[in-house]
Amino acid sequence: MARYRNAQGQEMPGNPGEPRLYEDDRGRWWVRIGHRNHSVSVQSLEGGRWDIRLDGVADQWSVHGLRETLMERMGIEEGADATSKDLRAPMPGKVLEVLVQEGQSVEEGEAMLVLEAMKMENVLRAGAAGVVSMIGVEAGNAVEKEAVLISMEG
Repeated sequence: MARYRNAQGQEMPGNPGEPRLYEDDRGRWWVRIGHRNHSVSVQSLEGGRWDIRLDGVADQWSVHGLRETLMERMGIEEGADATSKDLRAPMPGKVLEVLVQEGQSVEEGEAMLVLEAMKMENVLRAGAAGVVSMIGVEAGNAVEKEAVLISMEG
């Protein structure tokens, strides 16, 4: 007897007319799309990626939250230099307001600068605790992607 699951993965009674995802007696998983059944397999890979196969055709997917999806759409890459405490422009834009001063101590996550990009105000925050050693911009400056806006020390 096949086991059926709904879209949330909960086991359902064995009614072949309603479920969209089911496992047959041989342990193979199937998805029903319209009036056709398609063989499906899912395998977890490193780095949050998944190997998905539908009727033998392979593709790789990654699980992204809303934040990662928006950053990917805007062309922002995270973690390029995790050891640097420099605050860099994640995208081209215009500095609206600098919220810190040289010599000021800041905590990780503290707001440091407001950058307007794509008609949105983006609050840029400290990636780590430290002391502001240099502010390279002021309100009204246009900046390019990856430009160092604020430098910090230990």
